[in-house]
Amino acid sequence: MAETIILCKEGTISSYLDSLVVAANRKKAGEDIAVVFMDEGLAALVDGKFRFPAGLESYAEEIKKNAARMGVPSDPFELIKMASGAGVPLYANFAWAKLLGVEVPEGLQKMELKEFLAELGKAKQVISF
Repeated sequence: MAETIILCKEGTISSYLDSLVVAANRKKAGEDIAVVFMDEGLAALVDGKFRFPAGLESYAEEIKKNAARMGVPSDPFELIKMASGAGVPLYANFAWAKLLGVEVPEGLQKMELKEFLAELGKAKQVISF
């Protein structure tokens, strides 16, 4: 899959910003990188319900405004489009999709648990946001 795997595990806008902005920029720099959505990160994508972590709630509007000034979307769906457009492979951890009882969201590739575990073992770097 990739030398670097980013796990997007949280259903927060900050987790999506971290995961997808890092992945898109590293991909543009030539890195072999992919993002896997799992846990709450996958559930939020399916439900379309994203939040800021408690410590950032009071900064939400400022973060959105400054992200726009920096040319970065703060909407998770736009972040996915940006990363995909940069060539970042995006995966849904299928074990988590089954646990949640949901379908793999459009735009993500299904990654079975066996494949996920094998790819984690081969990756040179795994980052969790």
